[in-house]
Amino acid sequence: MKKKLTEIDDIAGKLCAQLDPEACASITDRKTTLDDRTKDLESRLQQECGRLESTMDEHSQFAEKCRVIDTFLKTLPAGQQGVSAVDIPVVEQNISAVKETMMKIDSMQPEMARLNELSNKLSLNDDDSNRLTELKQRWEVACRDKEDEEKQLEERLQQLEKFSERCDEWIEFVTGVETNLQLPSQCSCESLLEQQQKTEVAVIAQFFNIICGVFIFYLMQALS
Repeated sequence: MKKKLTEIDDIAGKLCAQLDPEACASITDRKTTLDDRTKDLESRLQQECGRLESTMDEHSQFAEKCRVIDTFLKTLPAGQQGVSAVDIPVVEQNISAVKETMMKIDSMQPEMARLNELSNKLSLNDDDSNRLTELKQRWEVACRDKEDEEKQLEERLQQLEKFSERCDEWIEFVTGVETNLQLPSQCSCESLLEQQQKTEVAVIAQFFNIICGVFIFYLMQALS
């Protein structure tokens, strides 16, 4: 285009050398108008090129964010695998693992926010739009699953600790009963019957409490 403009400048210069001042002024005005329009067009083309380059860069960023988040989601443990544990150390270990996973998810939030920002600015084709929808669904499922898993594990830990506490109480009680059964060699039948009745009542009451605790524990486990 610059070569064409240079040719027009040369032609205008030659014409002005041959024409009267009025005709030369007319040619100069037309040439000035053409130059102004050319500069305006160049400016608009530069702006459009800048916009296209920015859009291409944002499309590249969008594709990269999708790849990063997709790769991250594939590294997360699938489903809620730790909620069935019934050993306290294992449950505590599973809680720590879930919390660590949730921290990783939190650290990826800026990447997800940037992806959403890019998707709002860009005109996505059907493939990119579907890919974005799938990633958002997988992200939401992962967040929800880990939150639910942490909640269930915390509840399981409380149940197991309560169950363990009841078992300790029962062992302590049994030990006490065994100690009380060590009676003196010389004692009356009445004292033996009285001791037996006290022991039976205490055993029945403690056994009922323990059984209720065990029943509630396994009921909660079955419901979960």
